[in-house]
Amino acid sequence: MTTGIAIAAPLRKCLMIRSNIKPQKCICSSYILQKYTYLSFNRHYATEEPTHQVKSEAKPFEKIPGPKPLPIIGNMWRFLPFIGEYYGKEIQELHRMIYQKYGKIACFQRLAGSIDIVFIFRPEDVETTFRNEGQWPIRKTLQAMTYYRQVVRKNFYSDGGGVLVQDGEKWLAARSKANQPLLQPRISKKYIQPIGNVAQEFIEQIRILRDSRDEMPPDFVNELFKWSIESIAFVALDTRLGCLVPNLPKESEPQRMIDAVGTFFECSFYLEVGPPIWKIFPTPTWKKFVKALDVFLEISNRYVEEAVQRLKQHQTDVADGEPSVLERLLARGDPKFASVMAQDMLFGGVDTTSYSIAMAMYHLSKNPDKQNILFQEVKKLLPGKENEITEQILEEMKYLKACLKESARLSPIISGNIRFTTKETLLSNYRIPKGVGVLMPFTITTNSEEFFPQSSRFIPERWLKRKPGKDIPGDVKEFESVSKGKQNPFAFLPFGFGPRSCLGKRFAELEMEILLAKVVRNFTIEYNYGEMRFHSGFLNTPKDPLRFKLAERKE
Repeated sequence: MTTGIAIAAPLRKCLMIRSNIKPQKCICSSYILQKYTYLSFNRHYATEEPTHQVKSEAKPFEKIPGPKPLPIIGNMWRFLPFIGEYYGKEIQELHRMIYQKYGKIACFQRLAGSIDIVFIFRPEDVETTFRNEGQWPIRKTLQAMTYYRQVVRKNFYSDGGGVLVQDGEKWLAARSKANQPLLQPRISKKYIQPIGNVAQEFIEQIRILRDSRDEMPPDFVNELFKWSIESIAFVALDTRLGCLVPNLPKESEPQRMIDAVGTFFECSFYLEVGPPIWKIFPTPTWKKFVKALDVFLEISNRYVEEAVQRLKQHQTDVADGEPSVLERLLARGDPKFASVMAQDMLFGGVDTTSYSIAMAMYHLSKNPDKQNILFQEVKKLLPGKENEITEQILEEMKYLKACLKESARLSPIISGNIRFTTKETLLSNYRIPKGVGVLMPFTITTNSEEFFPQSSRFIPERWLKRKPGKDIPGDVKEFESVSKGKQNPFAFLPFGFGPRSCLGKRFAELEMEILLAKVVRNFTIEYNYGEMRFHSGFLNTPKDPLRFKLAERKE
């Protein structure tokens, strides 16, 4: 999820939560389409070739269950105020309504203009879709960011808008350059120590932030954003921004970056929801959006230029002399390419990573028995609270990884993925023509007893590869109760799948694993405000303040 391109992530955070904006009531068809478009950022990288062939006896596309379109307006009216049955519905509720009414496949013809969207709820169909997406998978991208890069700042982005906003051959060229620096385990592991240093500083910040009851402030999520930006910036820009310094001056560079992130997400929501009148008339929201993106452009360019100068002097920032991620990107492209990739990493990973950690803390707070198992694992590997986390220690933290996976299953930050078919494809024995949007919600399957026994419970043991024992923490009975049968890997894809999978997956996992281990080693986690409420929008995020009680551990 960090550099959630994890760099990821899809429009990424609940903008409304971050800015205390009340949820929008009008959900039009274009909003639905655009919203799902964002959900395709998070992908798990793989390069398997398509294996599915369309059968001649398949049913025609027109026979797929679904609401019938009206002349001219198609199905968009179903999302309009007063008359639309889906008006005002949040994403996960919408998914459930469609699944309950139409079953495991449904088609909304002419959902936005001439665009058809097929909803699929079978893991087998999800696999077929990904296996047939081709060399350069197609998804619609962020229209506001695309316009900024292709029109407003076209001189800088003339050679390409980056992996977030491009499709086709240009996307493939950019992605190919970025794969090696961002997806090689050997390279990401070089960042364990510096990311661990950021996490340790954040632990000290928690001690300062706690009130007399050891509770975090209502805006604790913003502190998580700071941690995330600081971690990602070290990878993307070869620098420590200083986001964790208390009482940052308003005009300081770290505070400008923090403010720009919030403005970017807040403005993106409004720019993507309504008609793009900002293309004709520069609205106040559009002006704020451009100003925020200009901050990213200015700062990334400066740090990229510093990296260029270091390369000329044969200096590196990574401890063992290995080239950094930024230096590797520079070696595979020009400074503009490296700057664009750095910006994409920052855009894609701030909120997805922050909210994923928040959700893991929440589930551990509600399951103290699981939190204790995790603590015993972490304490064994980190006898002292300030012990440094190493590559070997991370490898041995099996239960930690299982807790993060289980949290992501129960509270996925994104609701699904979308692809546009590049050729005729067979789904549930229906012919899907080329150019149709295929939406793959996984919030249905992740809560299904068919794929995840006791699906409503937080059971990290379901992700352990071996039965808990002397060297593997966990509850044996819990493991046995959920390990019967074989999980379908396409029932849950938090990082996506295929060539357009999450580019920042390894760094996202690294950041979350290190921070969660540090938090559990230092504090007990409690949440004493009942069941947390969630909003399901661009991302699935908590409605309630993250007022965790983080009491110091004595042992």
